[in-house]
Parts: sequence; structure tokens; C-alpha cells
Amino acid sequence: MSSDWTVVSLREPDQLTLVEAMVAAVPDLNVRQAAGDSLLELLDDAGELQLAIELPRLVRVPQEATRLLAGAEISAVPGTPVPAIFSPGSGNPADQPLWWQEIHVRDGAPKATVRAESLCHEIARRCDGVVALPQVAGA
Repeated sequence: MSSDWTVVSLREPDQLTLVEAMVAAVPDLNVRQAAGDSLLELLDDAGELQLAIELPRLVRVPQEATRLLAGAEISAVPGTPVPAIFSPGSGNPADQPLWWQEIHVRDGAPKATVRAESLCHEIARRCDGVVALPQVAGA
């Protein structure tokens, strides 16, 4: 089993941004590309998978993000702009482009949840975004 975290941001989490976020949040993990270079896997020193990061995707219809995340708890980074679809009345256009990035956490991996939360918030902070926390089964 795994749990899925989502970062929805105003700016694209490009390669340099992801590297900087990983160095800041999970410097103890190693990185390898997988799935035809569409996935980054973060491994511990024993080679055990801890996190998997999908490459970001542009959301062409921003309202799809709210539909797909209906019921999810949204965590904003203090001092970081929140996309308008998550903060009505913010003065930001609701039709602004959004970037969607998923981070998968292998359940049972030591510190995986803490690492995922830290990494997601680093990406969100650097890209003006929010983090959708994993939905709890039965919630």
C-alpha cells in the first residue's frame, strides 16, 4: 500500500526546483529515474524505496483540481500565495494555470510520512502552491 500526496501550484516545479526541494527536505535519500524517466524514486541507503515523485502536469481546466481533490484536507504554506481555486475572494484569477504533482509514499517505510510532508511543502513553497494531504480511508 501507499499513500498519495498532491502539490497543486501556480508555477511549474521544474527539474532545478525539484532538486532544490529534495536537497532541503530529504537530503538523506538517493534519487533514481524510473518508468521511462517520468518518475523519480527516492531510496534510502539500503536501496529501499521511500517516495516516488511523478513529473508535474499542467492542469488546463483549474476547476478539475477542486473536483479531483473534493474532500481532501488542503495545507497551505505560510507566506506562500494560495491558488485562487483554494481561496475564493483572494483577488487572483480563478482560471490561472495550475501544475499538479503527485508524491507517492510507501507505507511502512520509516519516516516516509514525515519525509513526504516536508518534501511536498518545500515544493509548494518554491512554486506558490498548496499540498493536498492523503485522504484517510473511511473519512
